[in-house]
Amino acid sequence: MEPAIELKKLCETWWDRLMDSTKGEQHRFAEHFLRLLGWEAPARIEVVDANAVSARPAAASYILRGGAQSALAAHFVMPGSLEPPTSLVERGLDFCETTRYLVDATRSLHVNYVLVTDLYRSYLYDSRTEELLLYSNTPADFTREFGTTLTQSDVERGALEEIRRQPRSYIARQLREWCHRWCETMMVETRQPEETASLLIDRLLVLRYLMEHEILKRPGWRLRPRFLAVLRAAGGANGHGCGKLLLKLFQDLWRDWKVELFAPRPGLDEVLDKDSLTGPLLRELNLLARTKFTIATVLESFNYGEATEKARVRMIPEDNPEREEYLQKITAAGVDEARIVVDLEDEGYRAIFHWFDQLIAVYDRLEAAADLETARRDVLRLQAQDDLDLFAWSELDANRPQAISDKVRHAIEHGLGLYYGTRRQYRTSRLILHLYLIDRYEQSRYHVVAFPRVEAALTPRPRMTEADRKRLFEPPPERSEWEAI
Repeated sequence: MEPAIELKKLCETWWDRLMDSTKGEQHRFAEHFLRLLGWEAPARIEVVDANAVSARPAAASYILRGGAQSALAAHFVMPGSLEPPTSLVERGLDFCETTRYLVDATRSLHVNYVLVTDLYRSYLYDSRTEELLLYSNTPADFTREFGTTLTQSDVERGALEEIRRQPRSYIARQLREWCHRWCETMMVETRQPEETASLLIDRLLVLRYLMEHEILKRPGWRLRPRFLAVLRAAGGANGHGCGKLLLKLFQDLWRDWKVELFAPRPGLDEVLDKDSLTGPLLRELNLLARTKFTIATVLESFNYGEATEKARVRMIPEDNPEREEYLQKITAAGVDEARIVVDLEDEGYRAIFHWFDQLIAVYDRLEAAADLETARRDVLRLQAQDDLDLFAWSELDANRPQAISDKVRHAIEHGLGLYYGTRRQYRTSRLILHLYLIDRYEQSRYHVVAFPRVEAALTPRPRMTEADRKRLFEPPPERSEWEAI
């Protein structure tokens, strides 16, 4: 009998014996299934996730080693434990509660791929990125969707690494549709305006990003365990109390860290008070893969609607000789007052990242020069055998520009201005600026005392900018005869 037919028959037999199945039977069927794929001696394992927000499923689990980069964890759960993958994907989700638990629990084993199946529905994940790579809704679909990818010989030759990944545009579209679906649900059920509903979604996106980039660290203050407690409450009976816990977390992020996105907002309390709404929203948030919460994907999720706004999402920053010359001329004496303004309507959203980095590069240059000058003076004092004047040294340090003392904060609050023309531009730039600041803080390892005031960088676009004046009043460049033709 062909392996594909045997697999299908085995799965159907397992489901027929649903009522009297035992743990021993579960392992017997699982190991038979693996033998049909060429795995003769799979190693049994037990996995537990201490931070899980949902109940531990009964699973027969194995490690399948096909090489250094191709270790695969296979979890066989009881029939009916998994939701149909197609329904999840249609809602923009990557996990059901069972697969979320098992992928999280497997992460400590340092395997790159995770198979979860109830011998009817099957999911295959990349545990590093949490991407859902392959799935099947029925035993008949399994051989068609998975092919021979999971056989021992194919895993050993690297078939798992060859699986096609979904492009960023697809992942961004899923995120956008998920956000829009929940915005509409909140607007209908709470009668709040779109601005309030989208603010809550933006807060949740930033929270998930902070979960992956823990920059807010202080004795007695950790975001991850607090957010996990909110998710556990959402997973309880009717999600009772999850809204109040989430609101308290929002309030503390504003009070303790001054993250302006979480400042008190009229109307938002009413949304969070409805546990029947907040509970399902938080449960689904936990079922999204981390690939949906990268800066590039979040920005790409705004690539919809009118053509000009879509273009701003994809627009590549252009050279600006005047601005670059201005940055090069900045000195320590004038750096605290130096400021550049980016017009989002003309330059697009990626210009935020580019010119923010250019400002930080200026601050780095001036800091290196200041450090070099301080070292030179110390050497001269030692050569002259002068006593080190601690008060003079302290005064020199205090006179350093603020831009050098706290680079990220100064760049946002004083160095960078962003002109926005519409509420959508304001929302998009505010959100990605929060994410980018989190990323910069993590990369630079700067200590965060309080989050920069993002609103200081955002300014409504004036009716006529300097660029508009130049376009209107400066004569057009001369064209040659050939250019005119």
